[in-house]
Amino acid sequence: MLARHFGSRQGKELKANRLLGQARGRRECLPFLDELGGHAERVCGARIHKRFTVVAKMVDHLVEPVIRDRGYDFYAGDYAAKFANTTYLAFDSLLPSPDADRLMGLYHEFAREPDQAGLSRLHHALRSVHETAQGICRVPLALMIEGSADFEPFADPEGFSDTNDVHVTAVVQCMGHWQSRHAGPFDVVHDESVHFFRRSHQWRRITDPALAPEIIQVGDRSMKLPIAVISTESARSHESASLQVCDLVAGIIGRFRQDEPPGPIREFYEAAIASGLGRISVFPVEPGTEFVSGMPAIAQGPDAIDRIVMAVNRPRRGK
Repeated sequence: MLARHFGSRQGKELKANRLLGQARGRRECLPFLDELGGHAERVCGARIHKRFTVVAKMVDHLVEPVIRDRGYDFYAGDYAAKFANTTYLAFDSLLPSPDADRLMGLYHEFAREPDQAGLSRLHHALRSVHETAQGICRVPLALMIEGSADFEPFADPEGFSDTNDVHVTAVVQCMGHWQSRHAGPFDVVHDESVHFFRRSHQWRRITDPALAPEIIQVGDRSMKLPIAVISTESARSHESASLQVCDLVAGIIGRFRQDEPPGPIREFYEAAIASGLGRISVFPVEPGTEFVSGMPAIAQGPDAIDRIVMAVNRPRRGK
C-alpha cells in the first residue's frame, strides 16, 4: 500500500504532518485511505484530547475517592464521564485560563513524579483558585481540595504514575476493540518511541496470564481480564511498513478537528471521511456533551473500577 500510494517519495519514513501540509501529500492520502477503508475490520485508532484527559484523571483520583467514601457509586450510569465533562467545561470556559492551566500543570507534574511536596503545591493552588471561582466551578474544585488533602498514592507510586499516561487509555480501548473481534492471544508490536510500554506497571498487570479470568462490565462495554497478550515488542517504524501505516493513520486522526475552519485541510478531511477514513473505528477520548444532574447512585458493592483493581491485585493462580 505504501509503495502504491507514496512510492515516488524519498526518505525512509512517511510523516502525516508533512503529507497533510502539502497539496500533493493530501492528494496522495485520499486513495491510500480509500484502500485502507476496504480493510476497516483490521484497523482502529484512538484520538486523545490531552487537556480533557488530564481533567478526567483529576476527577478519577481526587473526586471519586471522596464520593465513594460518602457511599455513592461514582461510575454507575456513566456518572463519572458526565462529571468529567462538566468539570472540563468549567476549567475550559469558566475559570480564567491561567488558573486552569496552573491546576492542570501541577496535577500533571505530581502524577508523573508523585511526592508530598507536589501534592502540597497542588492542594494550595486548588484552595487559591477556589476562593475566587464562581458557579459550577466551585463544586469540583471543593471536592478536589478535599481529595488532595487525604490523597495517598505513595504505596504504589509506579502504578499511580502509569494511570496518568494517556497511552494507557488508548491502548486498553484498542485492545478491547480487538478482544470483541478475535479470541486472541495477541502479539503486540509498538513503535519504540511510545514511552508507555517502556515501564508500564499497569500493562504488565492486566496482561499477566496468571490473573484469574474475569469479565467486568463498564457502562455498555466489557473488559476481559487478563488481556490475552503473549508478547509485547518494539520495532522501528521506518523499518516496518505496518507501523508506518499505523503512524500515518494516527497522524491523520490526531489532526482532525470538528471545528476546522474552511480551507484546504477542512476540504481534505471532508473528502477523507467520505472515503476510507469514515469506515475506520476511532475511539475518541475527548469531552462529551452529557453533564451531571443530581447525585450519583448509592453504592451496592464495589464499583466497576474497584473490581478491576481488585482483580489485578488478588493473588495469581498457582502463586
